[in-house]
Amino acid sequence: MPKLRIIILSDLKQKQGGTNEIIKSIINALDKNNHEIVVDYIDREKYLPKGLPKRWIDLFRIFYLHQISKDNYFNQFDIAITLHPDSHCINHTNHIIYFQHHIKQYYDLFWYSYRQRRIISKKMIFLLLAAINRIADKIYLTSSLKNARVIVNSQTVGERLKKYNKISNFEVINPGCQIPTDTTQTITDHKTDAIIDVVRQINKNDNNNKKLVILSFSRLNIQQKGIDIILNTASLMPSCQFIIAGPYDITLESIDKSSMPQNIHLIVKDFSDEEKATFFRKCDVFVAPYLEEDFGITPIEANAYGKPVVYCDDSGEIVRTQKHKTTGYMSRRNTKDLAKGIEFCLKNKEQMKNACINNALNYTGDKFANSFRKYIFQ
Repeated sequence: MPKLRIIILSDLKQKQGGTNEIIKSIINALDKNNHEIVVDYIDREKYLPKGLPKRWIDLFRIFYLHQISKDNYFNQFDIAITLHPDSHCINHTNHIIYFQHHIKQYYDLFWYSYRQRRIISKKMIFLLLAAINRIADKIYLTSSLKNARVIVNSQTVGERLKKYNKISNFEVINPGCQIPTDTTQTITDHKTDAIIDVVRQINKNDNNNKKLVILSFSRLNIQQKGIDIILNTASLMPSCQFIIAGPYDITLESIDKSSMPQNIHLIVKDFSDEEKATFFRKCDVFVAPYLEEDFGITPIEANAYGKPVVYCDDSGEIVRTQKHKTTGYMSRRNTKDLAKGIEFCLKNKEQMKNACINNALNYTGDKFANSFRKYIFQ
């Protein structure tokens, strides 16, 4: 096979998150020793009018996507792989779309986002922006989807493509996670103070009045990741320590930290893989009451450490990747039922351990790489 120039294009560069892991996995699948691989990001300022205030960007979405679709820069590459809604709108003769989600507030979370706006004027603005974004997507996104080869990251996302874009010709390739070789190693003392303090407290409780550890790890969006319901559930379970950890999200500003239950450890930062692994090893149960999740890699990562997952019946693809009362517990979206799910998993965690690990083996990085490579070069 001749050496190819391949671009992997995303909308925004993130310090931490699933997109970075997807990029790493795709690079691994493509074999960078045999091909030239470029990772790039959409430069909004390049395509928008100069000096445009950020709050007006959504109003210019049709213009913005038009400019992206006319950019010839991408034609220098043999293959273009795009990962997000804006980047999907480029024009390329050998375009691979790895579709992970729409702009959620205007699609699968539309009614939820609409109800969050209490004032009529804000509701009207939201409806206007939703209409503009959907029209822009119909013109440029749907057109690209029809002309490209399309991969979706889950069955749930595939169903959304059928619903919103009338696209049914796609391949489903789930993301993969790294399977740990050591599920007992703990963090060393060269890590950050915030991590050390929590782990020391947990270790102390191991020997004196032990408290069970409930972990939630995600981007800390209060509503989309169910942080609000976890906070309320913690107050019902004072015998457990709840660790809520992950990168900052602006919705955290709505939390009154002074009234949080005392058994909550809220850690807001970007975590290394080793720090994440320590929390997965130390927890007893992982909670993921995410709302309409596209895939959900962290529950699979928790399974890889033998930990059961509590999720909700409206948690999107997680309902498919987990098995009720086998690898976790599917609750209704309320505090009492979430607490019931946590209690079930705490009681049965040893019996569920092997099923959890075996479930994670269905979603390995190697499986993703093999499937992606086969699809790209078929």
